[in-house]
Amino acid sequence: MFGPEFLQQLNALKNATDSGMSRLPEIIVEGTAGNGLIRLKLDGTYRLKELHIATELHLMEKDHLEDFLALALDQAIAQVTEIREKELMQSLAGLMPPNAK
Repeated sequence: MFGPEFLQQLNALKNATDSGMSRLPEIIVEGTAGNGLIRLKLDGTYRLKELHIATELHLMEKDHLEDFLALALDQAIAQVTEIREKELMQSLAGLMPPNAK
């Protein structure tokens, strides 16, 4: 059932995904809200790299500030997710048979 050919294919798949995903820590995306009053940066592994909250926001109600933070974070997460999907598809493209593309 799981002969040498299957194990070779499995190893090739692992190598392709590892190489495609190795760039993710270097990729940085930015999410913003409130016309740039809140800015944050995530890397391709969803790790927060930078957070900027403008001092003008100290007068804002807590609920509104939380909404802005959530909006900026959702924006950045969506960008990272899209990039991760593209990286994965590109790394797997070489494993696809020519007629399957």
